[in-house]
Amino acid sequence: MRTLPALILTTALVGSLAACATPNGGGCSPVIPEGETAGYISATGEVGTQPEIDFPTPLSVTSAQSAVLTTGEGERIDAGETVDMQATLLDATTGEVLGATSYSPEGEPIRRAAGSGLDVIADAVQCATVGSRIAVVNTWTEFYGDAEAAAAQGVDPEASVVLVLDLEASYLGRATGAPQLGAEGVPAVVTTPEGVPGVTIPNSDPSTDLIAHTLVLGSGAPLEAGDPAVLHYTGIVWESGDIFDSSWERGVPATFPIVSFEDDPAGIVPGLAQALEGKTVGSQVVVVIPPALGYPEGQAPATIPAGSTMVFVVDILGVEGQ
Repeated sequence: MRTLPALILTTALVGSLAACATPNGGGCSPVIPEGETAGYISATGEVGTQPEIDFPTPLSVTSAQSAVLTTGEGERIDAGETVDMQATLLDATTGEVLGATSYSPEGEPIRRAAGSGLDVIADAVQCATVGSRIAVVNTWTEFYGDAEAAAAQGVDPEASVVLVLDLEASYLGRATGAPQLGAEGVPAVVTTPEGVPGVTIPNSDPSTDLIAHTLVLGSGAPLEAGDPAVLHYTGIVWESGDIFDSSWERGVPATFPIVSFEDDPAGIVPGLAQALEGKTVGSQVVVVIPPALGYPEGQAPATIPAGSTMVFVVDILGVEGQ
């Protein structure tokens, strides 16, 4: 049996369902509509714990439907916001549980940008509220993106699947604060409407000192040492202008503790930890890291040549668990 995280994290279903009127009031249009078939699903147990799920079998749909099983009291999740959730996947024909996340603080939640079209999970959470439990029914073909991909997994492409999602937390989708002026010697940054940064490196030698310049000033809480920060980022080699890592390219932000990997193996580059401490949620920061505050000799990834100056553009989206 596959585990649910492996199943869904390797699935890239491009959303193509039309939006409908929102049941949660104006200003938000769900991507996946509510449907009669999804309404047959029920679940017991507190949100955030492994639910007992029941529905008459077999359930069958031709396109995705959703139902709100428990309405959370948290904020509404708008398009582009980052959502952490737990999930249980079931065979809609037999009712068999095919896999589930850990439903544990120690385990990794599923994370998606609401309404991003990455897959049915991302689309399902748009317009729901934090603390909700929602159910989605769709075909294996839609779940895997096409019939051939579904068949390759040994399932009937036309059969249906049930997914129950517990929405634990939401964070910003991009920096939302007040724009600030640029600075001399700092890379210029422009963003797409979705927030993806484009970076222009100055035609000059990089600073030998650490630079942490705020491009967008957020009004949220400042990051403290050790905080598990939810970040969108792009990393660039100053000398070549090449991107060596980007959460934007993967479509979901990452969580990193604000601590140097010299003090905690799970931490980040020393210069980046130093630069982000004290910066506020909602901010976008451009960080220039000299080699002395980067990777120790011989420990840098192959995509970062020895002695390189690194540039990070970081959107601070929140602190996990807060």
